[in-house]
Amino acid sequence: MSVITISRQMGSLGTEIAQKVAGQLQYEYLDRGGIEQGLTAYGLAAPEVEKFDEKNPPFWANWQNQGRKFFHAMQMVIYEAARKDKVVIVGRGGQLLLREIPGVLHVRIIAPLQDRVRRLVEKDGGNEKESLRILKQSDRDSGGFIRSFFDADWENADLYDLTINTHCLPVDVGVDMILCAIPAVEAMKDTQRSLERLDDLILQQKVETVLLSANVRNIHVEVASGVVTLSGSISSSFEGRSYVSLVSAIEGVQKVESKMPIYIPMGT
Repeated sequence: MSVITISRQMGSLGTEIAQKVAGQLQYEYLDRGGIEQGLTAYGLAAPEVEKFDEKNPPFWANWQNQGRKFFHAMQMVIYEAARKDKVVIVGRGGQLLLREIPGVLHVRIIAPLQDRVRRLVEKDGGNEKESLRILKQSDRDSGGFIRSFFDADWENADLYDLTINTHCLPVDVGVDMILCAIPAVEAMKDTQRSLERLDDLILQQKVETVLLSANVRNIHVEVASGVVTLSGSISSSFEGRSYVSLVSAIEGVQKVESKMPIYIPMGT
């Protein structure tokens, strides 16, 4: 059993390869449809999902409440899917969200731009000029999404265990390359450690979502073995106690540790 993340350029055959891998392994296939369904379960309406999902949002978007809410909900959907194991996760920053989890295979699927243009024209019709515009916009959106929400470069080779260029490789060869890579990555798997880490990551998103809903700003959250550590400056001991009380009430929180010093502005 394994978890596979696949990052793909539009027109690279990445979606087709991901679907075949999931089918051959009889794994869950988690792409936009499944993630969107999970996001709506956390209270995000379809228009909000469309606004942020693998798009290049304005610079301020991920600092707005809806952008933050989307980001936390998306992480919970992906972490929960990874916890169930036997899943192929397509896009949505899975290679970054799960990079701390041992035994996850991260795959990048690319192709030269001219190949991608040709494939898009053959698939959807239209002309090369329009197809080129669509592909370049898709690349900007995907790269901007990763940059805006993760402060990372989706083309960074260090994020991936395997990169497949489909210029000369058909879908079936790409599938076989991934299947051959799985045993090597699974050998590094530590099931208990992975489950514990995923539980902590899920709990962290729950805590951050509750704080966001309470309009709490500038408080950093860390979770280890169910123990939540809150850090950041506060204006009074009452404020600190209220945050601790708020977080303590969240299901799954074993203990809350406060590292929130009281900040007194100069001249007061």
